[in-house]
Amino acid sequence: MTTDSGRGASYREVLRHREFRALLLADGLSTTGDQVARIAVALLVLERSGSAFAASATYACSYLTWLVGGPFLSAFADHYPRRRVMVVCDLLRMTLVALLAVPGTPLEAVFAVLVLVGLLAPPFDAARSSLLADVLTGERYVVGSALLSAVSQAAQLLGFVAGGALVVALDVEGALLADAATFALSALLLVARVAERRHDAVPDRSTTTPFAEAVAGFSLLLRTPRLRLLLGWALLSAGAVIAPEGLAVAVAAQDGRGALTAGVLTASVPAGFLIGSWLVLRLPADRRERLFPVMVTGSCLPLLLTPFVQDAVAISVLWLLAGTGNALQLVANASFVQEVPQHLRGRAFGVAVALLMAVQGALLLVAGALAEVTGPRVPVALLAGLALLLVPALMSVTPSPSRADQAVEST
Repeated sequence: MTTDSGRGASYREVLRHREFRALLLADGLSTTGDQVARIAVALLVLERSGSAFAASATYACSYLTWLVGGPFLSAFADHYPRRRVMVVCDLLRMTLVALLAVPGTPLEAVFAVLVLVGLLAPPFDAARSSLLADVLTGERYVVGSALLSAVSQAAQLLGFVAGGALVVALDVEGALLADAATFALSALLLVARVAERRHDAVPDRSTTTPFAEAVAGFSLLLRTPRLRLLLGWALLSAGAVIAPEGLAVAVAAQDGRGALTAGVLTASVPAGFLIGSWLVLRLPADRRERLFPVMVTGSCLPLLLTPFVQDAVAISVLWLLAGTGNALQLVANASFVQEVPQHLRGRAFGVAVALLMAVQGALLLVAGALAEVTGPRVPVALLAGLALLLVPALMSVTPSPSRADQAVEST
């Protein structure tokens, strides 16, 4: 790996950056708490409704809200100081999650609050991704992005396992209050350790509309083949491994297992991502994207075996192997953000992640509906098989790398 100056960019070099450390820790805290809440809410809904579809729908909420929040709300990261956007989103999410901890909250209200919390994720994530590219440049950004992704996945792993354990030791309300506390700590870290920045070429909000912002993001994506290809691989990889996340609780319940097993199963794919991230960053930068077909295939094949395996430990190993291939996401994300001009990052990121989240949310609902008929294991294999069939189509699309600057005037 080389930086702009030709020197290698090491993890130690990137971690010495004070602002990056704060971003890393803040993201890790909020992600850990978020996964604790996901497990807690999914278990609560499954217990009250007895429906695998309803439990899967709690996960789908956080994805489908990107349909609105991604294109229309991510532009806040291009109009306002990005640290401020992140802090405000953290404080609002802290308040909303704390409301979920009120005993006896109706399921309808639970889903309503989940939607509101989900709508705050797009502006926060767009601001964080854009701010990271301001804090770190060149190959340092790639290494920093990889570290951020790795910590995020580790936080998911910890959060899922801790979520199951906390529900056993305490209750759902206690787990949700812990989640609210992580958002508060994240906001405090950002205020104390990250400098406020203003960026150039910010459009006047009085002369534009949310719809125009969304159109600008979609236009940039449609006019840039390189961005479309990176997004295509990210969509395929994410779609292949999404079913285990939504159906882990149902798989554990089918086997007569408890919350802790559900947490371990849900953490398997993120754990695999950590391993895959470490491996892919050992490769030269110019070879990483060439391995996208191999990585997607490596994710799909273990998942195809899920219906034929009954032991929870064996399933977790298969899902861990599948997660290693999903490290494709960190390469695709870093390349995507670096391709986009600085003042358009929020909108482009919002549109891309909106599509990514919408596909994952829709697939979670499909997997949950199928699980009602076939059981929770079969949909995992079906979605993996579908992704495997689409690999040759993406392999046939090979636009030459180029920045998105040529599309700026049209946006």
